[in-house]
Amino acid sequence: EEEATPPVSRTGSRGAGRSRRRTPAKRSALLTVAVPSACVVGVACIAAASVGGFTGDGNKDTAASALDAHPVKPSTANNKLDTQLQSLSAGADDFADRASRTQERIDLKAQQEAEKKKAAEEAARKERLRPKFVLPVMQRGLSAYFGQAGVNWMSVHTGIDFPVSYGTTVMAATDGTVRTQWNSAYGNMLILTAKDGTETWYCHLSRYQVPPGAIVKAGQPIAYSGNSGNSTGPHLHFEVRPGGGAPIDPLPWLRSHGLDPT
Repeated sequence: EEEATPPVSRTGSRGAGRSRRRTPAKRSALLTVAVPSACVVGVACIAAASVGGFTGDGNKDTAASALDAHPVKPSTANNKLDTQLQSLSAGADDFADRASRTQERIDLKAQQEAEKKKAAEEAARKERLRPKFVLPVMQRGLSAYFGQAGVNWMSVHTGIDFPVSYGTTVMAATDGTVRTQWNSAYGNMLILTAKDGTETWYCHLSRYQVPPGAIVKAGQPIAYSGNSGNSTGPHLHFEVRPGGGAPIDPLPWLRSHGLDPT
């Protein structure tokens, strides 16, 4: 006789069901290892493909660049070098030309300085040799002497007379500064004041050669003889007044400077 199976309660059935769901099913060890490995291999393949594609494109670009690059021909390089050498040569020629012109200017300036110095030395030499005292006229001989008395003078004669014709050139007896004036007795007169203050007077002139204020040197023409003022005929009346004071005998004064008008 079969034994009766005891009835199972609902609570017990639900507990048994939950117990069965919570227990995970056992997997094969081979499947567990194989699935991650397949994923890794897939990722590696994708990466390799990507790298391979990138590398392939780069190689193509490099190859294209290598194909596009043209080799430099020797003639082109030589022409470029020749151009550079020509430019350097032109620059050197220009520098040499400018240096030459600079040297020419230096030489010209040095030559001008040398000529200027030589001219100054020559002028100084001539100045040293130049006579500082000169007779007022070229003609020798006197018609009247200092201190003479006579009807032609209000008192004694204050100078010496050179009996020259009308219009004879009168020269400066010394270096000095010119002053001109009119005097009823002396007529047209020119007074030359030397550096030491000595005055030489040139009287009875017809006209002047130099203006008032002119600085003249001994022997320079300054006027022309005449017959102006209180005069009995054309002649040159010549006086010497040291410091612009009273007149002295011109004859000893001229002789003291190596000049003799007689």
